[in-house]
Amino acid sequence: MFFESKYGCNFCGRSFERFIPWPDIYDFPRVKWEMYNKHTALCPYCYSLDRERLYKLYIERETDLLKPGTSVLHVAPEKNLRVWLSCNSAIHYICGDLEPSDPGMIPMDITNLPFEDGRFDVFICSHVLEHVIDDMQAMRELHRVLKVGGWGIVQVPIALNLESTYEDASVTSPEERQEVFGQRDHVRIYASDFTTRLKTAGFRVNIFNYGQKYGISEAEKWGLSANDNLYVVIK
Repeated sequence: MFFESKYGCNFCGRSFERFIPWPDIYDFPRVKWEMYNKHTALCPYCYSLDRERLYKLYIERETDLLKPGTSVLHVAPEKNLRVWLSCNSAIHYICGDLEPSDPGMIPMDITNLPFEDGRFDVFICSHVLEHVIDDMQAMRELHRVLKVGGWGIVQVPIALNLESTYEDASVTSPEERQEVFGQRDHVRIYASDFTTRLKTAGFRVNIFNYGQKYGISEAEKWGLSANDNLYVVIK
């Protein structure tokens, strides 16, 4: 893509001088997040998220997800990524959530997915597991519905300054969760041992860093940074 300005968006194709930053309400000063690009968060035109732009770059440059016949499960779908994938009539795209926001999404509980074993070639589950009490059961369900040889993107907020994932089942109110976990609907703070949890659920894990492969200046054009790791699992 030709960049007329400093930054660009790979969803709407526009270029511009600045992104829309994350609101201050998402700041959590005592935690250094692995992928928290506060000042390059949202495209000013289509409002794509930084992580959505990373997923699209990865899918287009590193995978064959878009080949005809690929079956894709998208859990709690991001808006722009959903539109892009669902408009591709060659793939079989299904998206859903615990409380669907529109008729195009199916109701589903990630800890008890309504699909047979080995249904999907690919799944995308981004910023979901930090909301789920039994995240290990959710990971096992994602593993179950994935075909052997299939792959998925599993992304969560990860604290770089914690040695292990922090949980406290006694923290239940939205106010307490905001104070302890950083958001009113989060139930834990993940750390680098997130990969161990994925492996325990049966996955092999690859960590992809766009800046390392394509150069940090290339990554920064899309609002990404050196700390933006993508967790790709394989069955």
